[in-house]
Amino acid sequence: MDILEQSDDDIRIIAEKIWDDMVKGANSRDWEIYSQHMLVESITEQARAGVEHQWQYSKMFSSLTQEREFMGVLKQMDHVLVLWKQWSTKVEGDFLVMLYLKSIEDDVKVIGSWIR
Repeated sequence: MDILEQSDDDIRIIAEKIWDDMVKGANSRDWEIYSQHMLVESITEQARAGVEHQWQYSKMFSSLTQEREFMGVLKQMDHVLVLWKQWSTKVEGDFLVMLYLKSIEDDVKVIGSWIR
């Protein structure tokens, strides 16, 4: 399944399942859950240390709500970018989530994520 050939609605469904797992992993500070959809080569000790640092020092990054507002899908050269408005249970305000997804063989993997 090439994610670039999917409709925005289908991409949204795929991305929501992945982001649900990432939120669950972030909120429980569980690297295994958080990283399960990442590329194998991206699951490094350096990446883990960076994420764990954010969990330790950012209240927002470990208190994400399951509720979010879908904003759209951007199809780019070899990947898609899914955008949401996200909230925290501990930090007021709106946050922008960008989840970069790419088809690798018959699977969809996270090649990047950003929340601000």
